[in-house]
Amino acid sequence: MILKAKNLYKTYDKSPILSGVSLSVKPGETIAICGRSGEGKTTLLHILGTLEEPDSGEIEIAGMRLTRSNAKELRNSQIGFIFQAYNLLEDFTALENVLMPARIARRNPKRDEGLELLALVGLEHKADVPAKVLSGGERQRVAIARALCNNPNLILADEPTGNLDRENGKKVGEILIHLKKTLILVTHDPELAALCNTRYVLQSGNIF
Repeated sequence: MILKAKNLYKTYDKSPILSGVSLSVKPGETIAICGRSGEGKTTLLHILGTLEEPDSGEIEIAGMRLTRSNAKELRNSQIGFIFQAYNLLEDFTALENVLMPARIARRNPKRDEGLELLALVGLEHKADVPAKVLSGGERQRVAIARALCNNPNLILADEPTGNLDRENGKKVGEILIHLKKTLILVTHDPELAALCNTRYVLQSGNIF
């Protein structure tokens, strides 16, 4: 398994958000987590991605049990994130944004490496364009390329088509599914969810 979560609990302001969520994810599997707003989908994704800690429960990533001491290492080496709001550095170019995870990991990325990633999402011609002048669909594709920078085993995507029109949402969805990476995404988009191997609904603190 690339990821195993067991009995995850999380509470905010005495209100239970996750109530014993367990999940196993095989290499290459694509998973959609759906559900109403406020059910805790983003919280679950952040916990699986080591951005938040559960109140209790266990997580294994690539066979290693997640702890406070190894969370950063696992996050940098195993996980790529795609956010609904893109989270790009606006004054940096598309290429600079794509290569940023490598710089954070203290690698010395080469321009050709970033251009190859941009080519995967059809944006190599926008390599030297500042992120702030890209369209929403282009920004999200840059964010996908950035998520692949450190060649992670697992991609986590939070509403990756939530800010896009239908045409761009479809294009981004197709790119995600054809990455040949293990993928867990949170979405309200039934068309995107239908592209995944497995679909879960998060409701009343658990997944079904």
